This record gives sequence, C-alpha cells and structure tokens, in this order.
Amino acid sequence: MRGVAQLEADTPDTFKQAMAGPHANQWRAAAQKEYDTAVKMDTWKVMPRSDLPAGSNVITVKWVFKRKHDSAGQPTEFKARMTPHGYKQIEGIDFYETYAQVGMYKTLRVLLALTAHYDLELEQLDVPSAFLNAELDEDIYMELPEGFTIPGKVVKLQKALYGLKQGPRCWWLLVSKFITGTLKYQRSVSDGCFFFRKSRTGKLMYLYLFVDDFQSAFHRDDASEWSELKQLLISEYSTKDLGVSVWMLGMRISRNRAERTITLDQETYITKALERFGMDEVKVVSTPEQVGAANAVAPNDALDKPADVKEFMRIVGTLLYATTSTRLDIAHAVQKLSQKSQKPVIRDMIAAKRVLRYLSSNRATGLKYGSKSIGDALIIEAFSDADWANDRGDRKSVSGWIVKFNGTPVAWSAKKQRTVALSTCEAELYALCEVPKEILWLQGLLRELKLDVQLPTVTHCDNQATVLISRNGIKGERTKHIDTKCNFVVDTIASGVIQSQWISTVSQQADLLTKSLSREVFNRLRTQLMTV
Repeated sequence: MRGVAQLEADTPDTFKQAMAGPHANQWRAAAQKEYDTAVKMDTWKVMPRSDLPAGSNVITVKWVFKRKHDSAGQPTEFKARMTPHGYKQIEGIDFYETYAQVGMYKTLRVLLALTAHYDLELEQLDVPSAFLNAELDEDIYMELPEGFTIPGKVVKLQKALYGLKQGPRCWWLLVSKFITGTLKYQRSVSDGCFFFRKSRTGKLMYLYLFVDDFQSAFHRDDASEWSELKQLLISEYSTKDLGVSVWMLGMRISRNRAERTITLDQETYITKALERFGMDEVKVVSTPEQVGAANAVAPNDALDKPADVKEFMRIVGTLLYATTSTRLDIAHAVQKLSQKSQKPVIRDMIAAKRVLRYLSSNRATGLKYGSKSIGDALIIEAFSDADWANDRGDRKSVSGWIVKFNGTPVAWSAKKQRTVALSTCEAELYALCEVPKEILWLQGLLRELKLDVQLPTVTHCDNQATVLISRNGIKGERTKHIDTKCNFVVDTIASGVIQSQWISTVSQQADLLTKSLSREVFNRLRTQLMTV
C-alpha cells in the first residue's frame, strides 16, 4: 500500500495536471461536483464580457485539489475547490471589511476538558461549501474556472467563495446570526466562535465553530433536543452529520468513557509530515534539542552555508501547527527555529530535522483531559518561567508559561521577550505578566458558563524576588523601569483571583518551554504535562 506521502504527491497543482494524471476521472468528477454546487446555490450570474461596467476588475480563479484522509490517514475523498485569486481584489472596490473571528484552539481544549469532566456527548458536523451560503454586498466580477469557461462570458458573484478576502467574514456573520437567532445559543464574549445555551432539562449545551466545522457537546439527557437543533443546521446549510467526534483539524480525538478521559494527539499529522519530508525512516532522538543548543554558534564553514529557504519554512510551518495544537514539548525548539526563517543555514536545517526525528519517536504523544480521580472541582493552575539572557546574540530572554485546567495544559507559550531584561528577576517578571491575562480569560469563560472554579488560581514561579514583587509591588532603583508590568501583576493578585507562589526549579514545569534540557529532565517534565 502506498504511503500518505505518495498520495499527496499525486495531488495536482493545476487543472491541466489533474486532467493528465492517473486520477483524471476522479478529479473531473470532483470539479464537476463543485461547479454544480455553485450553480445550484446561485453563486453567480453569467453575463457577456461586453456588458461589464467600464474599468471593472475581473479577478481570475484557480482550482485547488486535495485528497481528504480519515483519522487513520486513509484517503476518503477527492476534493476540488474553485478559488478566486483574492490578492487581485482592490480594496474599496471589491472588498471593505475582512475581519472574521475564528475559534481559538485553547477554547476547543477547554471544551474537551469540560466534556470529559462532565461525561458529555461529543459530536461533529461539517458544512460543505459553507461560504457559498453567504451573500456579497460588493459587485465582484470573475472569470469562469478552467474547464468550464464560456467564450465571451464572465460571472458576477452573488455569493462568497473560498479565496475572496471578505468570504470568511460573510460566512461568520451569517452562521453566527443563525446560531444565536434560530438555535437560541448565546455567543461567548471570551471567544466569538464558542456558543452555549441551557437545555430544557437545565443543563448546558455547547457549540464550537471553526470556520465550517462544528463540535457540539451536550448531556445524554438532552440528546433529543440536540437532534432537533442539528436538523435545523442540516436543513439550513446542507450540513453533514459526522456523528461522534474522532477527528478535527488534523487532531485525533480518542475517548475512554470508563475512565472519563479524552485524548488529543496528532499521530497521523506527524506521520504525514515525516513522509512528506522524507524522514519516515530516520534514526530517532529522545529530545527535540541538544543540550546547550542555544549557545552552539561557533563558526563552521560547512554548517554556515545557506540552506533551502522554502524547504526550511515548510518544515517550520509544519512544526508550528503541531506546537499550536498539541505538542508543547517542541515549543521551545520551534520558537528558536522560527527566528531563522529568513536566512536559514545548514545548522538550522539540521536542528529543524532533529525536531522531526524527535517526533518520529513519539508520534502519538498528546494531551489527556479528564480523570475519574479529579472529583467535582474545576481547578486552574499556572506555571511561568524565563531563561535569562541566554541568547548570545541579542541577550534577550525567553519566556515560557503554561495554564492547566484540571491538571492538563489548555494554553502555553514559548516566546523571546521584546526587551533585554537586566536581571533574572526582571526576566521572570516579564514572563509572569503574561500568565494573569490567560488566567483571567479562562476564568471569564467559565464565569460566562456559570461554572464555579476554585479560587485563587495559583501561579508557580521559581524566582523568590519575582514572587515578592508580584505580591507587594516593591519599588526601587532596580525595578522602577518595569513599573507598568509590576502594577498589573500586583493589582491582579490583590484582587484575590490569582496567587503567586514560589516553587523549586526542580518542580518548574514551564522549564520545558524556556531552554534545552537533558533527556532525564525533559522526559520527567513531559510526563507531568502530556500523555506518552
């Protein structure tokens, strides 16, 4: 059986390639289906090119082909999508507002944590050709797609298409109005793509939207009520009912109802990535970075030669998505690689491929939410850390923080600080200041849902001077220049919703995000944060 990489190699870049390839019939059928759907939904109005208003901007369109796969990586469908060249749109003529909200990944992780904690049902829906449901306000003219052109004819778009700059906004405004109006869900202030409502039995029902994918969580007692709401979605947007959630956004959702746990991993995504970069059969390593890699900058003619920029950026982009979704264990390595994207050298490429080699050794490592042993309480806990001035180039420190909900991370960050910290205390304070913002967001979301969370939320820091400043707002010659950040932390802690607490460096879980670690320390911290 051919691997995923070979299947992706069969995916054509152009319509001509598709029609000349071994799957020409399947790609033609997929393109015909997309075209027929657009016609059926009155997406455009065909008109003579000669009737175009003077000076009209006629944008071109291309076909985008894709093989869809299931959670096991097996191909399930040939997809073709006609995509206008949005970059050819002119602001003020072809589009005005473009902003559209997209569901945050941390909100999805909170939803999964709540689903596991309360043993809720979890189902998924998908809206095919979602953007074609949204009407346009602007006059946009477009060429007909290749393979379906009519001599002397163009089209005036009446509905949004994927690729138009305002397309996501038009769809989001339409579907959010339907969810809050017809379905009677309330939109969250914390995330505009997260909705909730009280059922007829008085229990909460949740709906998470990521562009055209829905995740719905509800109590089994409300199954019939959800079925009614689901039918409204199906009839309004020809929504696909995908049943129990097992796969979303390249992440596998595995569930153990007996243990009341939900595990999120990217084994298939990582396997596809390794095959795509020709690293599916490489020698594995136990850590994503070498110890002390941040300082390994000794000149070396062979290692300092320019690397393939496009290939390097493809690898880093792939790793960034894994980091954003589930793999916080590679966050520090990826933030270092991201700084090299413009002019990577061979040593940077070796470092990037080392991360892939590491992922190859533990492809199914992920996040496990819920546990029978947790009890009824909802607990938020945070860790913040900084690696002071360890970059031998600009001497900027690295901040790392983790926010855990009922024992599992829902938000994290590894990022170089914008300014040079003058002491370890200052660097730690900069890192600590990021945590209250995330905690207040999470507390606010749970408060909207009228769920009681244990207060105060404890934030662990391994620098005693930073903890004292955060509690007391100590002013002096060494801290006067960080007044604003200090006051924010002090005020937040004084409110009683957050408490800073010293923790030994040995127990500092955020260490995983701030520096390269030995195999023993790395594995210990990873085990505390993730399921291996």
